[in-house]
Amino acid sequence: MFAVSKSSIFKDVDKLSPRYVPRVLHYREEQIGLLSSFIETALDNVERVHLRVVQLVGPVGTGKTSTAIRFGNMLQEKALKLKIRLKHVYLNGKMDGTNRYTLYRRLLSAVVPDMATRSLSPEEMLRQLMNFLRGEDQYLLITMDEIGYFCTHSNEPLVYNLTRLNELTIPDPCRVIGVIFIARDLTFYERLDASELSTLGRLVITFPRYTEQQIGDILEVRVEEAFKPGTVGDDLIDFVSDVTASSPINGDLRVALDLLYYSGMLAEREGYERVLPEHVRKVLGETHPSITTEDILYLSDAGKMILLGMVRALQASRVPYIGLREIREDYEVVCEEYGVKRVEDVEEEIQELIDRGIVDMKSLTKFGISGVSAGDLERFLNGIMQRLKNGLGEE
Repeated sequence: MFAVSKSSIFKDVDKLSPRYVPRVLHYREEQIGLLSSFIETALDNVERVHLRVVQLVGPVGTGKTSTAIRFGNMLQEKALKLKIRLKHVYLNGKMDGTNRYTLYRRLLSAVVPDMATRSLSPEEMLRQLMNFLRGEDQYLLITMDEIGYFCTHSNEPLVYNLTRLNELTIPDPCRVIGVIFIARDLTFYERLDASELSTLGRLVITFPRYTEQQIGDILEVRVEEAFKPGTVGDDLIDFVSDVTASSPINGDLRVALDLLYYSGMLAEREGYERVLPEHVRKVLGETHPSITTEDILYLSDAGKMILLGMVRALQASRVPYIGLREIREDYEVVCEEYGVKRVEDVEEEIQELIDRGIVDMKSLTKFGISGVSAGDLERFLNGIMQRLKNGLGEE
């Protein structure tokens, strides 16, 4: 998906991949610090440490998975320096399967690749894993992502099994120093019984949504890594940050990275040497459309014409936002084109467009459109204007 050859836009497109985890996770230093205080201290006396359970909880796209993987890498690096054989295994309850057999086989094969598992039950696989860790003097950190999805689609006691691994090796510790559960919220608690809730504990690290400023700072770093110099301007980063922080995306960083990726691909396919706001609008219109045909048809005739003038101004300027003066000028051109008398209270009509969620207002001097391609919207509005031309009168 992320393979691009001889690109004029991209320097290293893999830096936009959801699988890429930077060494520095901006605005997640606190969460990594909490994980370290809960689990990393186990390395100080690893032979006597019993299993520790932590939950990472937050909306989609808030860095939970990246934080767990980055922490796992950090823990392995520290263990290596201490000459401790430790491995971090990441499992996903949505991608790897919604039954214990599939997940435990994946877990066992990650630690012991040559072990046959076909004839083993889920419980036997866990016992084999515990025996291997003890026999090879090895330790393990497990991350179980999408635990909420798993619990919703399966009644199997996964949480019970993974939080009671110590019971398989009594009186010795199980050599799994920690289990990290990742969930979007805590509603999966409703699917657990009292014994599972007890061993799961209440050690929860929360992940708030990224703010517009935080998204912009993160994207600035990713753009430098992924794109060639001069192909993505600061105004485009601000634009992507703005629409990502707003509804309906609500701070999902993965969407922001996808917007940059697909917008870059579109710009390259169309022969541009830089990514423009219009490319972002086109991608948004296809993936997160917030402006529908019905929205446009219910506008007043003046509102339609002001909107048409605005999209023309946006396309001509090639910037994410324009001012009232540009809107007025292009609106007047549209009125002349269709032989219609312009309305005086343009600001009132623009406010109506803002209230309907069609126009974005960043400030008193910055207005834009994010929910659809300006080019597509212009073509649609031109069609409407042609059909209504004979019926348009003075406002």
